[in-house]
Amino acid sequence: MLSFLTSERKLQSALSLERYIHTMGVVKEAKKLAQRYNADIEKASYAALLHDCAKDYPKDMKLRFCKEYHIPVDDIMAQNIDLIHQFLGAEVAKREYLVEDEEILNAIKYHTTGRPDMTLLEKIIFIADYIEEGRKKFDTLDEARKLAYEDIDKTMAFILKNTIEYVKEKNRALHPLSVEALEYYKKYLEE
Repeated sequence: MLSFLTSERKLQSALSLERYIHTMGVVKEAKKLAQRYNADIEKASYAALLHDCAKDYPKDMKLRFCKEYHIPVDDIMAQNIDLIHQFLGAEVAKREYLVEDEEILNAIKYHTTGRPDMTLLEKIIFIADYIEEGRKKFDTLDEARKLAYEDIDKTMAFILKNTIEYVKEKNRALHPLSVEALEYYKKYLEE
């Protein structure tokens, strides 16, 4: 694995300024969440740093790399190319940033859709991406930020529920992993 500083420098040239600022906000938030929930701060920092490493790739490049790296592109991903970046990002982290740690790779891989029974690190990156300080204001942001430091599983359910409602409102296709994740975490909303 490349050092954090080397990875940050390399990443800076691969991202737009706006995406880089967002990424550093996610790193800051992930560190705080890792500290709050006694998770590995170094792993959280590294996963947060690389979570969007493939986000700014042009559409044709994303599709070409998916083919080259044998990443299946399902119908939902084909309709919403943005969803590709999490799966492709894990592969890019492995190949270009030399990340071998499966926990870090999975945190990158599921940071957008979520999935059932996520690890603590996966939840931290998923939540940090949603609540980082640079996010433009939206209705549920303050509540998510508050909840994030009280109960991580309730926060997962809350974010998944609101994200799914947003995707439906926009008439976009919903990835099955998000639906499965909400099904898994919704029990925490009922407590």
